[in-house]
Amino acid sequence: MRRVTYTREELKSGGRREQNPFFYRAERDIADFVRFLAPRLRCERYVVVHRHGGTHREYGIGISRYPYDGSVHLYAIMYIRVYDGGTFTLIKEAQALMTDDTYVDRLLRNPLGGPSRELDRTMFPEKPADVVNNPVLRDGVRAMLTASLDKTLPPLLRH
Repeated sequence: MRRVTYTREELKSGGRREQNPFFYRAERDIADFVRFLAPRLRCERYVVVHRHGGTHREYGIGISRYPYDGSVHLYAIMYIRVYDGGTFTLIKEAQALMTDDTYVDRLLRNPLGGPSRELDRTMFPEKPADVVNNPVLRDGVRAMLTASLDKTLPPLLRH
């Protein structure tokens, strides 16, 4: 597996000269982006991991605090798509999860609809910049990403 490098502008445009921000469709736009990057690599399969929304207000990677002495959650909610390297057709896709996607798991272990950990309220940073410099939060997100990719990727890559 190789990591693909790209610029922020390439990611925003997906290889298109113009884009309409009001009509974003993940399925089409991500496939277009894979086609745009493909001539640089020539791979059998392309795996795209991107931010995703859970069942609540959380989206992507972050930390959230619910009001009225509610809970604090660290989360890393991602979605994985696997494309064929020759035809660029979508082979398989799934939300990245750390547990099985059963009703009980969703209720007990994935209350936000994806990988998350409840934290002590004192862990919530005073300023957004404090998150990056906090090794507990940074390492917590890395651990969730690793666990969710280890759990989700193998079944997606099997034919």
